[in-house]
Amino acid sequence: MLICVKDEHPDFYINYIMNPKSVKAVMVKLDVAEQPSLFILLGEDGSVNRLGTGAVDNDERDMFIGRTNEPLFLAVRSKIRPEWMERFGSYDIPDKVGSTCKLSILFSGLDSEEGDLTFVYGAESHGPPPDICDFVRYAVRVTNRWYEKQKRVMSSPNHKKPWWRFW
Repeated sequence: MLICVKDEHPDFYINYIMNPKSVKAVMVKLDVAEQPSLFILLGEDGSVNRLGTGAVDNDERDMFIGRTNEPLFLAVRSKIRPEWMERFGSYDIPDKVGSTCKLSILFSGLDSEEGDLTFVYGAESHGPPPDICDFVRYAVRVTNRWYEKQKRVMSSPNHKKPWWRFW
């Protein structure tokens, strides 16, 4: 992505192309029929947020937020392809069949740089490019163990409700 930063001189721009090594956080978000189906946020600091499975019929709506020492972020960042950063933007894939899906992948880098890829497509038709689909499936696989552990902890009979829940 080409980022233009205006300095004190409005006609002066610094051009910078983000690269995978400069990424400090990655977000993957999939909505199906305007309902959240998957949300993953991984940060270089070990932060992890996860909701859902990414399935068309996903019914898991609890968001789990935490921190880990496992190298989840590094694993996912290693799969980012540099050419994606030259093609940031939104892509509306024609001839949609099935529920409307919106997949967004956001990359956040140094000095508040951000870039994203967004694809709108039909659940039963041609979707994002294969390398993007592989990346999303990989992010799901990498975070699955952490996500399943959070669900087990929350469903445990010994788990107490947080102090801020009154019901």
